[in-house]
Amino acid sequence: MTSHSLAPVAVIGMAARAPRADGAEAFWRLLRTGGQTMHPAPPGRLYDYVADPARAAAPVLSCLENLDRFEPALFGIAPHMAAWMDPQQRLMLEAVWHTLESAGICPGSIAGQEVAVFISTTSADMRDRMTGRHAIDRCSAVGLLLTFVSNRISQQFDLRGPSITLDTACAGGLTAISQAVSGLRAHEFRMALAGGPNVLMHGHMHAVMRAAGALSRSGVVSCFSESADGYVRGEGAFCFALKLLDKAITDGDPVLAVIRGAVLNHDGRRGGLTRPDPDSQVELVRRTLAQADLEPSALGYIEAHAAGTSKGDPVEVQALVRLLRESAQPGTGATASGPQGRLWMGSVKANIGHLEGSSGAAGLAKAILVLRHRTIPLTPGVATLHPDIPVDRHPIDIARTSLPWPDGSTRRIGINAFGFGGANAHVLIEEPPPLPSPSITWHGPYLVPISTRTAWSLHRLAAALADLVCQGSSDPGGVEVPPPEFASVVWTLQIGRAQLPRRALLVVHGPTQFVEAAKAVSENEPHPLSLLSTDAASRARLENLALDAGTAALASRWLAGETVDWNSLWPGTDRPRRTTLVPYPFDRRRCWPEEAGRLHGHEGAGPILR
Repeated sequence: MTSHSLAPVAVIGMAARAPRADGAEAFWRLLRTGGQTMHPAPPGRLYDYVADPARAAAPVLSCLENLDRFEPALFGIAPHMAAWMDPQQRLMLEAVWHTLESAGICPGSIAGQEVAVFISTTSADMRDRMTGRHAIDRCSAVGLLLTFVSNRISQQFDLRGPSITLDTACAGGLTAISQAVSGLRAHEFRMALAGGPNVLMHGHMHAVMRAAGALSRSGVVSCFSESADGYVRGEGAFCFALKLLDKAITDGDPVLAVIRGAVLNHDGRRGGLTRPDPDSQVELVRRTLAQADLEPSALGYIEAHAAGTSKGDPVEVQALVRLLRESAQPGTGATASGPQGRLWMGSVKANIGHLEGSSGAAGLAKAILVLRHRTIPLTPGVATLHPDIPVDRHPIDIARTSLPWPDGSTRRIGINAFGFGGANAHVLIEEPPPLPSPSITWHGPYLVPISTRTAWSLHRLAAALADLVCQGSSDPGGVEVPPPEFASVVWTLQIGRAQLPRRALLVVHGPTQFVEAAKAVSENEPHPLSLLSTDAASRARLENLALDAGTAALASRWLAGETVDWNSLWPGTDRPRRTTLVPYPFDRRRCWPEEAGRLHGHEGAGPILR
């Protein structure tokens, strides 16, 4: 039996936002199709950027769309405060909301509990931007200090565990995960939220990294390739909810993946301040595997740190080749557990660029989606391999095409993240075990609540739920992910989401009726099985549904805006396991300092953004 200090940790919820991918499944579609999101920086995005005289072209970035937009009213934040918040705070508030939804956890249900928050970021671009314009407001302190990237989450959701913003450069995202895993194993808190954002809004650090020779002069990410000439900076936000696995199973949480090991180390003097060290990388992965009592041959895929640099990428491959060969039994060759008996490698940075302090979190999100969809997506842009990558790499190979991962041995993935300053992190995950799901005999119709803050969000959420229940997760050309059990959908919507003022209650006998009624809500059309909080005719339709008096009263009270006890509708004591559904469609509006009134501070500072 595994010792308590090495207890497995469940990832019970996840949120992902990357360029051209607002949500985890949209992120998967981008990865699955080999999409790349790099493009010339929009004018004014890198404020005060000093152009490289040797390059006429604009710098290349991987930018989020609508970075200036947010839904402050959903979080009870005043518009003026929202305008002055670092976009990283806003991105992470949204990411936490989606992460809790993914876990089927209503935010109010964890208020006041020992829930930890670990957030990694290297970016102070918003603060640098305001400094450059001498722009000061009464909201500047809480809006711009990096401690509030984590502390605002804890305050917003009333979470009482540790709340830490950390920076270990490119290792930061997985450092946050490792800190959460260690704290859970030590029983310091019952649940943790970990992840990180990255935003690019000021030119100074871009110029610094360009001068250091880290950025691609061609503007192309070429991971593992002969043409690799540096990385492209990217934006995004990722978040994960973690619990001890046994606790997650008992609590009825969904389990997206199981973390078997998480280890941190540093190169010391072996690698220099910025040069990677293969010995440290070998030790890191070996120690992580030891937490799960596994050999390197148990790995099937490595989500590599590989950023497209001519020094770092080959060292990473060399280290893994060495690890496998050193661990092989005498007289036998090295083996692995991925498709075709190989250990495959890939890098999300080829798709969305290098998210710096959030890059490890992006790699973990990709790895979890690989397990969910049982497919290793191609790493785009890999042509001729770098000459320093060993020719005889067996059993290691680079995923240059998409690979189905057939059933067989347990699917396990290692994720690397190596910091610019020598800090390293590795996380080992595996696919979740079969989860107990009680069989419940249901009599009568299901009452399915859908609620949002605005009509716009209600219509879009209803449409997305109808698509999910109808066809499951979309995965073009890959392994089909079937729709979730309908009883789990109902239970999750009843207790696993915030109950907001714009409400629709669907009274249905199964998924077919649900899809029809939800589509009617999405199109703002009446339907005999849909009751709307804003529709006076819903009361008459409720009376025609022939519900028993107690059920009808509960439905009426919920539509009137009350909080109700949905448990009373379910027979016995067993409940379905909560499931991951579709993310909330935020009804975002422009929230930016120039919209918040005249700037305080330097006279004549003018608009913040050009």
